[in-house]
Amino acid sequence: MSGDLSGKWSGIFNYPHTNPPTAFEADIADLGGSIVGTIHEPDLYSVPPGALIAAAIDGHRDGAKVAFSKFYDDRDTDGYGDMVVYAGVLSEDGCEISGRWDIPGVWSGSFLMIRPASEPVAADAEAEVAKDGPLPG
Repeated sequence: MSGDLSGKWSGIFNYPHTNPPTAFEADIADLGGSIVGTIHEPDLYSVPPGALIAAAIDGHRDGAKVAFSKFYDDRDTDGYGDMVVYAGVLSEDGCEISGRWDIPGVWSGSFLMIRPASEPVAADAEAEVAKDGPLPG
């Protein structure tokens, strides 16, 4: 399992009841198990529609367990600066985090974050050269 969470992640979180799911983008730096970063998600109440809300994240990973808190930028959210607590599990291949989010005492739901699998492009190219011999030229 790849434990380093650094990179760009795409995610979705589900609201309770009948509210639609919301997509988000996260940029995470993993500093030896401490994770920090930013999340951008649509502002469902913006007029006109299409504005994004920014949030900072701060948390940690311990093996496959991932936990972080999301703090909205109050300037972007018209005062709903709730802290959202996320707790999840990193997949064996290191490309998914799934779990639950919670605004303590208010509501909660599920979430899923994914990132592309890292591909060892340089190693693949070297293997091709070794197998087929050097390119002419």
